[in-house]
Amino acid sequence: MDTIEGMRVFARVVELGSISAAARRLGISTALASKYIGQLEQRLAVRLLNRTTRTLSPTDVGRAYYAGCTPILSDFDDLVEAVTFKQATPSGVLRIAGSRAFGEDFLVAAVGDFLNQYPDMRVELALDERMVDIVAEGFDLAVRVAKLRDSTMIARRLAAYPYIVCAAPDYLANAGTPRRPEDLADHACIINRAVNPTSQWAFRIDGRDTLIAVGGRAHVNTGRATATLVRAGHGVGLCLHSTVEEDLSAGRLIGLLQEFEAYDRSVYAVYPHSRLLSAKVRLFVEFLRQRFRHLRADMRV
Repeated sequence: MDTIEGMRVFARVVELGSISAAARRLGISTALASKYIGQLEQRLAVRLLNRTTRTLSPTDVGRAYYAGCTPILSDFDDLVEAVTFKQATPSGVLRIAGSRAFGEDFLVAAVGDFLNQYPDMRVELALDERMVDIVAEGFDLAVRVAKLRDSTMIARRLAAYPYIVCAAPDYLANAGTPRRPEDLADHACIINRAVNPTSQWAFRIDGRDTLIAVGGRAHVNTGRATATLVRAGHGVGLCLHSTVEEDLSAGRLIGLLQEFEAYDRSVYAVYPHSRLLSAKVRLFVEFLRQRFRHLRADMRV
């Protein structure tokens, strides 16, 4: 028996709760999947699964074996992929998650160029403002704009990603221009809940990083929505620089409080820990690193 394949079948059975479902996922017959499980139990001289007419679940030994074989299978697949990538044209599917604002401004174009450079690769790109669970949702990596706190993931910084406080000239003509961050208490602010869930904006005041509470009638959850409302004169917004750069250059928006800037955000490639990094992930992360190295000047970092 191929022990690795036996482990792979067993792992899928535990995850899916069914031998037939595992067989379908692996593209083999149910009879062959059952044979693998039987041979694995015979070789180990233990019962790995509790079977009834209605349910199938791992035994205590089976749960321990599953916990041990899962990282082995992951490392084995990574090793095979790393070797084959060196010997052949990169191919396969890369599943990527990204934030909507950064994705639409930069990541989509980068993916397009990546596909042009590696025509045998396929990409599934999901853009969403929520923080996806990379492992549970089956992504290879995420490209995130955030302060990262999850130590279970590897995060590689790709670039800074600046924000700017700004408002439309008509709004400022009616409401006045804030000269210090504390003045924002007297202004309508557009709150992006995806970036500032506590409605506090960060500034550096008198040499210290300070959070200023802001308020307003409009609460949104994307950078583009924030910029749209700011352009329409509904208040002051903390906007992605890339989203409003043309408006600032054309005078449609006015940058504010720039001498107090302290908003710390960066772009990261985030992926699970592994002794052997998946070759396709390594390839894409290096591609983004080179890509955004040249992008930093355009982002005024």
